[in-house]
Amino acid sequence: MEKDKIKTPAVAKEAYNFEMLLNDIQETPDENPVEMAANDNAEREFQHKLVVMQMLIYLAIVYQGVEYNDEEKLRNAITVKVNNDELLSGYLFHCSQNPQFDYSWNYMRKRKVSYSTFLAEAVRFMKNMLVDVNMLVGKPRLYSDVHMVFDDVFDVALTSDKPYVKASVLWGNFHRVAVVKKDYHISVKVKDSLLVAGTRKEDADAENLINAALEMLKKAIESEKKENEAD
Repeated sequence: MEKDKIKTPAVAKEAYNFEMLLNDIQETPDENPVEMAANDNAEREFQHKLVVMQMLIYLAIVYQGVEYNDEEKLRNAITVKVNNDELLSGYLFHCSQNPQFDYSWNYMRKRKVSYSTFLAEAVRFMKNMLVDVNMLVGKPRLYSDVHMVFDDVFDVALTSDKPYVKASVLWGNFHRVAVVKKDYHISVKVKDSLLVAGTRKEDADAENLINAALEMLKKAIESEKKENEAD
């Protein structure tokens, strides 16, 4: 573990934000790169997933203000946005003309309501995630490969270079985006080794998990140092 230490701890002065997150996720996923290159369908599917993720992040940017920390205000604002979206309404009409829907808009209208709820939940999830990421960034840097996994959707790693954070989407778990909430599961890891994991309902929950992980790393460093001195 000694070689994985960051020799000169660095703390990001600029908070990690949605614009940085948006930039990070543009890269083609690392998993199955050969398959991605050889399979046109896989590449097209990734592009569609990317568009959805970009849309959610853009929405989070619009509603990142503290006034939208109020759940009802956020939900109402997004509902108004969805209801006033003419292109979306036209698309729903277009889909309703499929005979399997019996040319009825009833199902589509119901899904429009749940769609607004989904968008609001996704925005709250990502807003809370950024709070947790910046909390981790502000803590002492003990190792170079510390990272947090959020609900098996985002993997956020600390880096040695500005902005000291690198986020990626776990594209294989993309379906989980449909069910993310403001409360979610967090795992803190070093490389592939799990340090701690738990449910995040409040900011304090994330901080407790981070502190517990760092305490484990600190003890590991001290133990390794003693062993080296004994040798």
